[in-house]
Amino acid sequence: MTSRFEEARQEEARTQRLAAQTEALKRYLGKSHPEIAFGVALLKEFRETMLGAFFTADDADWEYALNMIDTRYVQQHVPTPEESKAELIETILEKIASVNGGKDGKYSQENLKSERIRMSHWSVSELTERLNEVVEKQRLQPKSVGQIRQELEANRLQPQVKVLPPEITKERIKAMPSSEIRKLIRAYTASVVNNRLFGRS
Repeated sequence: MTSRFEEARQEEARTQRLAAQTEALKRYLGKSHPEIAFGVALLKEFRETMLGAFFTADDADWEYALNMIDTRYVQQHVPTPEESKAELIETILEKIASVNGGKDGKYSQENLKSERIRMSHWSVSELTERLNEVVEKQRLQPKSVGQIRQELEANRLQPQVKVLPPEITKERIKAMPSSEIRKLIRAYTASVVNNRLFGRS
């Protein structure tokens, strides 16, 4: 009888192998068949065609399986919202999965199951936002607090200076009633309007 421990270890190894082989398939397609876009539908075709052989396949196996798949259907297939959700969920789970049972601070197999159930109720936009958060968190994780602070400062958006349209000339401003000039000032600030009046813009 297989213990829960053994089952968990087997499931963890299977998940890791599936992720590794999926990445290997992506690399193979990018290198040998860049005209074929990778996606949930294509991955499903490969897994259903190869079954257990998927977990040990190399480039020669991918090529052989590809000849058995109707890639015309795959290329024309537009993912449904459910397929898009499934792909996003799998991508997120791959990125947050622990490789040592949770000791590295990532999700153990039990936590991954709970997370999968939780995310199954999310929309595509919510899953996309979650994936972006995971990617950004993992990108920043190796950095020190000082490095992160410097990066935030460097990426801080500078306030955009509003510019009057060229057709709003100083002559036109001078001819405006005071109520229209006040509207311009509210929309563009007094300094921008004054710059146009005095020929500085």
